This record gives sequence, C-alpha cells and structure tokens, in this order.
Amino acid sequence: MNKSANVNSDPNGLAIRSRDLNLWYGDFQALFDVNLDIKKGLITALIGPSGCGKTTYLRSVNRINERLGYVRIEGSIAVLDHDVYDSGVELAQVRKQIGMVFQRPNPLPISIRDNVLFGFELHGDGRGRMHRSEKDEIVEQALRQVLLWDSVKDRLDKKATTLSLEEQQKLCIARLLPVKPQVLLMDEPCSALDPKGTEAVEELIWGLRGQYTILIVTHNMAQARRASEECIFMLMGRVVEHTATEEMFVTPAKQETADYIEGRYG
Repeated sequence: MNKSANVNSDPNGLAIRSRDLNLWYGDFQALFDVNLDIKKGLITALIGPSGCGKTTYLRSVNRINERLGYVRIEGSIAVLDHDVYDSGVELAQVRKQIGMVFQRPNPLPISIRDNVLFGFELHGDGRGRMHRSEKDEIVEQALRQVLLWDSVKDRLDKKATTLSLEEQQKLCIARLLPVKPQVLLMDEPCSALDPKGTEAVEELIWGLRGQYTILIVTHNMAQARRASEECIFMLMGRVVEHTATEEMFVTPAKQETADYIEGRYG
C-alpha cells in the first residue's frame, strides 16, 4: 500500500526517515506504521483530509508532540541520519536543525530586527558579543532571503506585530534562517493569508528549495501541486501514497488518492 519505500533507497540522500512510527493521544491511535523517506533539498507536501495525521507527523519530527503528557510514540524518526528520539539527543539541537512555521504567523511582540535575531541569540555560542554591524548583516541577509528586506529596511525597529499577515509569516521564516536549520516544517503556512499573500509566500517557499528540505502540510490541492516536488497522501493515520507531485495528480496509483484529489471525500 505504501509507495514510499521505492521513492529513495539511498539513506544518504534523505533528510527525514521514519520507520514503523506509531503515535497515540491517550487511547486514540493517530499514526499507524508510518514509513517515510523525505529527500534532502526537495519540497514535499503532505495532503489528506482533516484528522488524517498530517500535522501529527509534522510535529513528531521536531518533537513538539512530546510536550503533551498523554502522547506515546513507538518507532523511529531520523533527521539527517540521527534519531531525534534517541536518549542522547538534546532537544535544543533538534530545534536548531529543524525549523517550524505554523498556520498563523507568530511574531514576537518586539522589533522586526530583534525577531530575526531571536533564535540566533537564543542558541548562544558567544553571539551576544558580536558587533552591531555583524548582526545587521545577519538581519539583512535573512530578510533578503525571504523577499522582505526592501519593504521593511526602513522600519526595523518597529514592532513586528505592525506588519501585514503576509509580512509576519515571511518574518517568521526569516527568524529561522540565521540558526541555519537543515529542515523547515510548515503547517499550512498560507491558511491565514489572502490569495495575494498566499502567492507571495508560495513564491518564497519555491525560492528556498534546494537550500533547505521543506515539508509542508496543506489542504489546498492547487498549492500542493504548484509548490511541491513530491507529495504524500495520508488517510486515517496511514501513508497511502508517496511519489512525485505531478505523477500523483495526473496518474495516482491508489484509488483513495484519486478520490481525494478529485474531491470525492475529505
């Protein structure tokens, strides 16, 4: 039933590799034997009906789910060949390697400049002693990378909460980049945006491909087709199909996938 094992058999070319992943919220099982290989440097979309396990899987990759005391996890998730649930792995290092973007923008109620530098300074390494000019360069580089520099360069000391929703979401992505993550997880990053904002953030995401491995959850079929290179369809906590995006939308291998894409349920 699961095509993912055939997508990439070379573990050296993988950013995320999950094996026999099962997850329970109390007595409710949300994920069933999830085996996925997410290739390095690609944009991979996770699609499926509400409640199918997409966000649960995403939050398992950077260990957000474990904050809930009633969550139980079995199986493994390796990011860049390191098991993120290994007892010797530090959570701070996991979060440094794996950035997360949420459905609604969540800028801190501080300046645009300090938002960009927040994670960078949080991880320390003597960075608090950097010269202002070095920090300014980091801020400019991050904001340029998310196509935000030209519109905010003259108001870096303004509160980030004064930005439009589109600008706030771009800023939240910019906030991750100075830490130099390898993987970006995005949970419906355009769901709070209007069509123009959605187009702008999609353009940004597409521009980041190759530099980062991006795993994006979306309910928007057009967005999944436009803005991803591979696609995973999940249903009731299980992976049904994982293949190249165009192949999934043109010639899906499973009837359940075809039914969902064509709007027959979900």
